[in-house]
Amino acid sequence: MQTSLRNFIEDRLNEPQRHAATKSSGAMLVVAGAGSGKTRVITTRIANLITTEDVHPGNIVALTFTNKAANEMKERVAGYLEAGAELPFVGTFHSYCLRLLRSNPAFGFEKFSILDGEDQLSLVKKIIKRFAVERHIKPSQALYAISSARNNPNRKPAGMPSQVKLIQEIGMAYEEDKTRSHSFDFDDLIQKVLEMLQSNESFREELNNNVKHLLVDEYQDTNSVQHELLKLIATNSKNKTTFDSLCAVGDEDQSIYSWRGAEVANMKQFKKDFKPVEVIKIEQNYRSVQPILHIANEVIQHNSQRNDKELWSERKAKNRVIRISCRSGYQEADIAAKIFQSLPKNTEFNQCAFLYRTHHQSRALEEALIEAAIPYRIVGGIRFYERKEIKDLLAYLRLIMNPFDRVSFFRVLNCPTRGLGAKFEALVGSLWQQEPLLDFHQILKKVREEYSDTLSVKHISGLREFLETFEELNSSMQPDKALNEIIHRIGYRGYLKDSYEEREARTKRENIDELVSSAAAFASDKKKENISLEGFLHDVALMQEKLKDESDNCVQLMTLHSAKGLEFDLVIIGGLEEGLLPSSMSLNERAEIEEERRLFYVGITRARERLAILSAQNRMTYGQMNDQSPSRFLHEVPRKSCIDINAAESYPSEVNSAIYEFLGRTPEKSGIMTFGAPPSAVKSRNKNDRPFTPSQPTTFQQHPRKEKAFRKTPITSKSAGTGQWRIHRPVLHEKFGTGVIRAIERNADSPGEFYITALFKIGEKKILSTFLKVI
Repeated sequence: MQTSLRNFIEDRLNEPQRHAATKSSGAMLVVAGAGSGKTRVITTRIANLITTEDVHPGNIVALTFTNKAANEMKERVAGYLEAGAELPFVGTFHSYCLRLLRSNPAFGFEKFSILDGEDQLSLVKKIIKRFAVERHIKPSQALYAISSARNNPNRKPAGMPSQVKLIQEIGMAYEEDKTRSHSFDFDDLIQKVLEMLQSNESFREELNNNVKHLLVDEYQDTNSVQHELLKLIATNSKNKTTFDSLCAVGDEDQSIYSWRGAEVANMKQFKKDFKPVEVIKIEQNYRSVQPILHIANEVIQHNSQRNDKELWSERKAKNRVIRISCRSGYQEADIAAKIFQSLPKNTEFNQCAFLYRTHHQSRALEEALIEAAIPYRIVGGIRFYERKEIKDLLAYLRLIMNPFDRVSFFRVLNCPTRGLGAKFEALVGSLWQQEPLLDFHQILKKVREEYSDTLSVKHISGLREFLETFEELNSSMQPDKALNEIIHRIGYRGYLKDSYEEREARTKRENIDELVSSAAAFASDKKKENISLEGFLHDVALMQEKLKDESDNCVQLMTLHSAKGLEFDLVIIGGLEEGLLPSSMSLNERAEIEEERRLFYVGITRARERLAILSAQNRMTYGQMNDQSPSRFLHEVPRKSCIDINAAESYPSEVNSAIYEFLGRTPEKSGIMTFGAPPSAVKSRNKNDRPFTPSQPTTFQQHPRKEKAFRKTPITSKSAGTGQWRIHRPVLHEKFGTGVIRAIERNADSPGEFYITALFKIGEKKILSTFLKVI
């Protein structure tokens, strides 16, 4: 096993990787860029210490941030060693500290419970109720502030002085309640070990003697408490280092979790606290082609808080990055759908991703993908029309259209809270069973008349408030007007602010603003036969119907934060505009802008083969079409290094050619595209122009949008065909012209013949392969 490991190190590691894996002593900071094989370095380093340097596994500790990463490392290390060989500790900071607490009963910590996130929230809720301050602070907000203060004590608490004081009081009560119940939360696991190391010299000395080789992964994500813990394990009471080797692996350019307490400055502090420190840069990238890395390097060099490095790859290529300036957010969505429809035949949907700053940006994109019959999955989030706040508001709209809709009625009767809880619901439900022909207006009036003696003042007030919400609203109203009226009457934005932690409440408000924009776009679409509230609700329902069948081979939609650690053949990053990326919440401080830039950098470096960067010149927000300013990060992307086109001022054929050049395909010569107006007609960006809505046939739709459901059969692997018949390949039909293959089925009655489902200008057709010609 030792020989095979040595061969692996010599043959499979590049020079910087090899040096980091075999350096046997001293402190080192391994600055490992995205896609540079850092996990390989850490695991071969551990195996090399055991097999070559003859270090006992019990003297090695490797710390990381997730159980998934730890398990992957353990599996790799085990693969380098003899079967059944003892393994060192490889795990998270929390699991290591729990191990120390459990294995030292003299400290009195052997019998305690661990509170998970739900337990913590429940405890804080009880304290807030005990203090009678429910109207002043939310439990999630208090818990977040308490944890932040403990993990980064040097950070100044956010908020008004009165609120900071209240949180401190809640925090003290929280600590007292945990102590009484012999319980620790996850922060305690590290804090208690830290306290023991600071107060108990013999414990610290024992740990100093046992832990001789320390490794820490993702060091840019450590907080100040974790950095201090490492310092106490690696140095004695006289501040002298006690380790044989200390290896921190990280990349400041991928530090995107400051809101969780991560301190990017810890990378620099590491060099000060453990000097002398050798900095080893691993810059060769094994993921992306060189043009993508060139863009990443050009963007990130504008940040100041970083160790200078430049990623490079042996994989050369041309025309792998495209920048497209779109007329609107709707055109951006259609262009993305067009790119996914036109993928090279060796690229699967599940190897493609659309990345955005926040989930509310997904709505227009979801609609475009649904209309184009492209399956998708939202990673780390919920489909737009399935989010709670969207379902709540749609339920109110459905009640305007259909006052007999019991499902919608019971969903919103007490949302926002108006004192009409479970008992009142049961009363209404029972009466409605006896009077099934009454609508909700009539049944509530009947409740008020027949049960006035038993109803509380709170019930009567809530009932009146609910009925008044629907006064003078009807199904012929424009959907955006009805929606805005409902939001205003029920105080829904205030309800979100009072019910959720600030960050989550903001996301939900952005979602309802996006719903208003969707309704306004629908109402202004002159091609719609029925632009009333009723028409809008039917349109939304049909969209939901199309999502019933879902393929495993899906385009991935996710936020830039969710994309960290992932990689795809093709990545589209949308919304490169001021206020979106960088976020409107991060425009004031240089440090915040640098983190937003790192977020963009993380998105860029997720792409293996192709990268598309999209922006919109105007976007529907708050129900109006508003001008957007290009992101400052766009100015940092060198135009000469990518295909660059303004879709708003170009002929459709020009944009089509640019996309096919980017995808490495020959442009279609026939008329499957629905081309729009020439440049002179689209240069105007007058706000009075009709909005560019998803229902309009656009430059990047292969056919006018029609109601067409998802089917499992069309979304099959591109390997499903045989010979010349492959998904996404263009075909020619004598009557229908040029089309694109969407699905292939064998003809059981005639071997060698296939039923081909192809998308033509007039729509989808299922045709025997005998009548088609591959072009």
